[in-house]
This record gives sequence, structure tokens and C-alpha cells, in this order.
Amino acid sequence: MNKELKTALDKPLGGLFLMTLLTIIWTIVGEISLKGEDFYVPGIIFMLIIFYFASFYFKFNKRKMFLPKIHDQEDPKKEKLYWIILIAEGVAILVVQNILANINKGELFIPCFALIVGLHFFPLAKVFDRKFDYYIGTWTTSFALLGIYLTLRLSMHQYFINAIVCFACATATTLYGLYMISNAKKIYADEIQTNANH
Repeated sequence: MNKELKTALDKPLGGLFLMTLLTIIWTIVGEISLKGEDFYVPGIIFMLIIFYFASFYFKFNKRKMFLPKIHDQEDPKKEKLYWIILIAEGVAILVVQNILANINKGELFIPCFALIVGLHFFPLAKVFDRKFDYYIGTWTTSFALLGIYLTLRLSMHQYFINAIVCFACATATTLYGLYMISNAKKIYADEIQTNANH
């Protein structure tokens, strides 16, 4: 194992940590919305996934601790664009929240929140040249738009609509977490193979 391996593992492990946290949040909000009417089945499923994510994170992070510490050589331009996208996302959420409150449409907040989250994946996909972000962005945006449509149509209870959107977002973060795990395993396996060949 070398310095390059430590740097390479930083990104998928950092992404996995974030996806684990977001999966927890979306799952909790979804279960709060349903108030136990689903017998907490989705919550239990996602919690098992979260435990798997956590165990993988700690296992690989422990391995990474024994590697030399070096500075990450991330492209400054990409890093800057990443933070601009995140800040724009946060500002958009605050603006939308205020607009919805002023027009007495607070019930649209969770679907609109999910829409903003889904849309932010598209510029990220362009910045980091990751096709996977397009898939996750499309998935999240589609369910967000569905939630907005169902809310405006008043075709079902709002708590159920919110739960659909939340669990769809939890599914998106789960898929992204699995993607990060796959990347970490591939990086580690490639390095082991390279060392074996030498």
C-alpha cells in the first residue's frame, strides 16, 4: 500500500460517509411522515443497509489509517465548482422554503427540497465527469416531480406523498453508497494486484 492508495480511498470513503448520513436523514423523515403505518418495514430495511455502510466505512477507514498521510491533489477548479454547486443548492432550498411559506404551500417543501437535491446532481456529473450522477439525479428528480404533482392534485394524503419522496431519496443515497463501496473495493483490489505483479 502506498500514498496514492490512501488518497484514492479518501474520496469513496468520504462519499460513503455522506451517503450514510443522508440515508439516515431521509429514512427518519419518511418514517416520521408515515407514523408507523408501514410497520417500519422500509425503516428497518434502510437501517440494515446503514449498518452495512457503517461497517464497511470503519473497516476500510481502519486500513487507511496505517497509510502515510499526504495532501489530496484535487483539481482546484473542480473543488471550487463543487462548493459553488453546494452553496447554490443551500441558497435555493432557503429561498424555496420562504416562497412556499409566503404562499401557504408548505406541504410542497419536501418534494421541492428533493427536486433541488436531484437537480444538483446534474452539474456535479458534468464537473466530475461521472455518468452515475446523471442516473441518480434523474431518479431523484423524477420522484420529486411526482411528489409535487400528487400534492397539487391532492390525490392522496400528504404524509404518504412525503414518505414516497423520502424513501425514493433514501434509495438514491443507498445506490450512491453502494457505488462508493464498489469504487473503494476496486481501488484497493487494483492496488493489491499491482503490488503482487511487482
